Amino acid sequence: MFTRSSPNPRRLLLVTTTLFVTACQSADTVPTGSQQALVTTSVAHAHPGSDAEVTSDQRKVIAKVRQATARFHDVEAAVLAGYVVQFPAGCAVSPDGAQGYHYLNPTLAADAVVDPLTPELLMYEPAPNGRLQLVGVDYVIPYTKLPRSAFPKPMLPGVGVEMMNNDGLAVWALHIWSRRPNPKGMFAAWNPKVSCQYQSVARLPLLPD
Repeated sequence: MFTRSSPNPRRLLLVTTTLFVTACQSADTVPTGSQQALVTTSVAHAHPGSDAEVTSDQRKVIAKVRQATARFHDVEAAVLAGYVVQFPAGCAVSPDGAQGYHYLNPTLAADAVVDPLTPELLMYEPAPNGRLQLVGVDYVIPYTKLPRSAFPKPMLPGVGVEMMNNDGLAVWALHIWSRRPNPKGMFAAWNPKVSCQYQSVARLPLLPD
């Protein structure tokens, strides 16, 4: 069973939000508009290959991820569950595809633990009607909790895939495209089947100050 300790969420919300904002500022990037693509393009991991290359054991874990995150199809439910920081800001897009909007749970991102059933971030694509559609999940470990030079590289338990360096955001990161097929692979950084085309009409949830 995957377990995680339960620190004080209010304190960690403040500490982790400050940590991630500081990481962005230290990289001299402002993750909005066109600069958003520059920040997220710095993600090094690609994990190429089709979804057909996912092993049977990985598929079992991914099925559990889908079940554990099913309630987050409603982004308001995600906010109530603690995904209260848009990080990085804006709809992430690149020539290789998109990632959509990322909503971070600061409590989950405040340690070096990754649990497939409690992803640190949820990824949403803006739909033509303005609603946000859950397309996948994102796991991160801040460099402040596990240095970039760590060896061996961290892996997502039960999945056996190495997390990769995102130096632009100062984190180890790994995606699972649990809700949107990805021709680049289940664990790839970008998904050409995801789009930010309708970000101008996206109905974003109201987040706490």
